[in-house]
Amino acid sequence: MNHDYNHNKLLNINLKLGIQQSLFIVFVFCPPKVGSTSLITSLRISLPSYFTVLHIHDELMLNVLCNITDITINEIIQFNRDLGKSVYVIDIFRTPIEHKISYFFENISYHFNNTEEQINNYDINLIIQRFNKLFPFLCNTDYYRQIYNIPLIDTFDLKHKYLYQNIDNVKYIKLRLDDFNSWSSILFNIFGIHIYTVKEYETNKKAISSLFQSFKENYYLPINFFHEINNEKLDYYLSTEEKNTYINKWANKLTDYFTPFLKEEYILYSKISSENQIYFNIQKKHYMDEGCHCHSCSTKRNKIIFKIKNNQAITEPDFIIHTKNKKIINTSNNIVVIKKKQKKPMFFE
Repeated sequence: MNHDYNHNKLLNINLKLGIQQSLFIVFVFCPPKVGSTSLITSLRISLPSYFTVLHIHDELMLNVLCNITDITINEIIQFNRDLGKSVYVIDIFRTPIEHKISYFFENISYHFNNTEEQINNYDINLIIQRFNKLFPFLCNTDYYRQIYNIPLIDTFDLKHKYLYQNIDNVKYIKLRLDDFNSWSSILFNIFGIHIYTVKEYETNKKAISSLFQSFKENYYLPINFFHEINNEKLDYYLSTEEKNTYINKWANKLTDYFTPFLKEEYILYSKISSENQIYFNIQKKHYMDEGCHCHSCSTKRNKIIFKIKNNQAITEPDFIIHTKNKKIINTSNNIVVIKKKQKKPMFFE
């Protein structure tokens, strides 16, 4: 690709992403359903206005949301580093079975081509069987170690509960969802700013919540899946004690061998599901804080911080949503929301 053309194209991409003027950029670049929405809101509430916080999962979303093609997220990150911006890139580890379950329920309308309200009344055994069919194909990618293309640290820092590498002036960070209650102190070590942590977008608070709860109570892990998840990823991110606790938890909830889809069957299943889909899990008010820094939104942000400091409940009227003018796009396994006419463009899950 011509260098000048590539430079101009990346400048235009920065314009589309709303980061052309930003000197401090945080890319929360990770898989779905690892607590990233809570991290995004926590950072947007807490970081100064000269930070821009973007939420992104993959190049498909760049394409769907902004018509960005032929450029990788890593290239966008490196380009902004080359412009002299201060760039942070954050990934989050979540224990594998819980991650797969949450991701499956996030896309439940896709898997059954029905509304969440209707699926909530389905037989739990049908839900479990479908989940087990898909199990090997759900949430297998470690962005920090597989997507970022950076040198690997031999072991996770269990003492400080995060990984941090400054590579050519890009700060790469790996958190663990199980350490959520420590995120405030961890992120203070990284940013030097107090971060007010907020839990958001939890499955147990959605329309599908009763089925989700029933699934967790009734699900037993097939023995062959147990052997699959007991792997080096757990060895890397968990201490020996943490891993044993996790393994023992599921060792007490095992059932018989289950035959999932073969790869070819899964590809066919995905193709048919996408073609047949007419019901979409449209995400409304996805973020508590959408990132706008106009006077009105900044005032509401200060009110949320006041409530957090005083242990007061945060309700929907408190949400920092600059505009209600949105366009919903479905990408089969991900729903994205385009926000229009905002003071400061943001991103999506």
